[in-house]
Amino acid sequence: MVAPLMVLRLVAPLPALTNEPSNEAPRHSLVAPRGSAPNAYPFADVCLVVAFAAADDLSRFGVGSRIPLAAMPDISGDDAYLVLPLGAREGIVTAFARGQTGRLAHWFDQALVVRAELDGGRAPRLWVGASWAVRELFDSLEGPRVTAGEVGETARVVNALDGLRSVAPGGLFDTRGVQAAMDRATYVGAGRVGVEGLGLGGDAVEPTWVWCAHDGDLVRVRVALCESEDDTLTAMVMPVTLSR
Repeated sequence: MVAPLMVLRLVAPLPALTNEPSNEAPRHSLVAPRGSAPNAYPFADVCLVVAFAAADDLSRFGVGSRIPLAAMPDISGDDAYLVLPLGAREGIVTAFARGQTGRLAHWFDQALVVRAELDGGRAPRLWVGASWAVRELFDSLEGPRVTAGEVGETARVVNALDGLRSVAPGGLFDTRGVQAAMDRATYVGAGRVGVEGLGLGGDAVEPTWVWCAHDGDLVRVRVALCESEDDTLTAMVMPVTLSR
């Protein structure tokens, strides 16, 4: 099927639309800046290290608490962690791969983003300095808006966003991922299928996973998840919004 001609639309009202600075992006691709972050949320463009709590009920863990972990995660240089309940530990990647929206919704309803120091002793835990419920970020945080056109051009623009490069160095989307996100009211699956031999490093070999949901003319990417070759999981919450 021949891809449709590129059509660019401005979503109004939006402040100060700017040309995407990356040399990889086409000149006429437009990106609107990210909306204001709730409650001084500092990690809008930060790669979150995924950690799994040693419990399924995370409601009792707030600022000043210590979250016991099921396993020692990688250390975040930004003290930024996405904490998921214990039940997600063995099934998170499988749920993305199989499109199991219900399971993801259940886990992320419990999930927290925390600014915390990692205590890597015999029983690893996170000392929480600040925390944000992911379900509230879904409602109040918006990623930068990318005006969707031809799917290949849209993928290039999204993949050139500085914040996304930290979590998905090989790119968040390929053309199939963009098309699926645009066509389905809710899409959980591969944003980009990993491809060897592109010279993009190990992170380009592994697929990236996305959870996308339509909201009127917008396609909100709720979660981007990446797994490196050493099985380390990183994520970003509300990293980008596509405007149809």
